[in-house]
Amino acid sequence: MNILNQIIIKKNRRAKKLRLSINRFGQPVLTIPFLCPKWYALKWAEKQTGWIAKHTFSPENFQPEQQITLCGHIYILKHDPNKKTNQITNSQIIIGGDSAFFNRRVRDLIKSQFLSHLKEKVKETANRLNAPYGKITLRDTSSRWGSCSATGNLSFCWRIALAPDFVIDYLIAHEVSHLKHMDHGSQFWKTVNTLTPHTIQAKSWLKHNGKKLQMY
Repeated sequence: MNILNQIIIKKNRRAKKLRLSINRFGQPVLTIPFLCPKWYALKWAEKQTGWIAKHTFSPENFQPEQQITLCGHIYILKHDPNKKTNQITNSQIIIGGDSAFFNRRVRDLIKSQFLSHLKEKVKETANRLNAPYGKITLRDTSSRWGSCSATGNLSFCWRIALAPDFVIDYLIAHEVSHLKHMDHGSQFWKTVNTLTPHTIQAKSWLKHNGKKLQMY
């Protein structure tokens, strides 16, 4: 299939230039200024086919007997249609109900468990900087792992729940450091490195494994 045929084109009155991104379904999205001709935008996108091929992906569903990492612990996913509720043991996550809802129920459980885990870790990390913060939320993002607003609200992509502990710690340190430094200057990175010793390793892990996380 011609890769250009997969592109979703969105005209935006506020856009000032052409921009390619990947949505949460793994599809390439081409945002174009409102008055920009479609043929011109596609001609520009044709030069970006290497980037598109590298970053697009097909979503994957969680499956019974699959091994996952959740908040630093390894579990095997199980399905028991006779159970009405989910259960977490030392080594298993048992999902009840109809198999048609297995993937959604796994995602919901991951988000619930991770949000509680995240709130504790953020509180601990922010206290080290004596930095007040606002709300902590999970988002279904495909272009960033986390963000910090000007008002101190922190948001994280729920998929980082599936990453190793040192990656989660780094991403928390990254966003909490923005409570003190909203840019990515030298003082910001100095602050990040005081909160975690794993900056280099975590960035490398995300570079090599981030796309796989985004598939869920």
